[in-house]
Amino acid sequence: MVVLDRIAAKSSQLILSHIGTAARSGKLEGKDIERVATNALGVLQEQGLYAFFLYLLSSSGEETVESKMDRNELASCIIGARLLCLLNKQEIRCPGAGFTDGWVREADMVESGRVNEDKKKVLEFVSGQIASDLHRMIFVRDLFERVLIYARYGAKAMTSSTGEGSL
Repeated sequence: MVVLDRIAAKSSQLILSHIGTAARSGKLEGKDIERVATNALGVLQEQGLYAFFLYLLSSSGEETVESKMDRNELASCIIGARLLCLLNKQEIRCPGAGFTDGWVREADMVESGRVNEDKKKVLEFVSGQIASDLHRMIFVRDLFERVLIYARYGAKAMTSSTGEGSL
């Protein structure tokens, strides 16, 4: 039996593992992940999956090298890449919903900058593959919501416990 909660929790932990990654405007902080995850979650819940990806892609800038992105761009790329990679998990087995073959390097390491290289492909994939099946679209939306909620609260908890500042 597949426990989607565990998969969502693991995916959110992988997003949070990028805290401390070098960006053009300093190191990525928990509050950066929290802010982008909260905004993206709002778009996903209010406007849907396609608008969600439009939001992330419009926030991700143009750079493909993480150290040249500002923190907001980096957080957007990391969240987008992680969620797209999640669709390739063997446990989920969501036929027709795999996108990111080649994005995973090793041991769940993701090339986040690939989001900016493949913006058009991402949007075509979402509108063509995911949105073409109502059950798949609802499944993906619900799974992404859960990951974003966990990432948001995880980032907030890490911010509070590391002294980055209270929210």
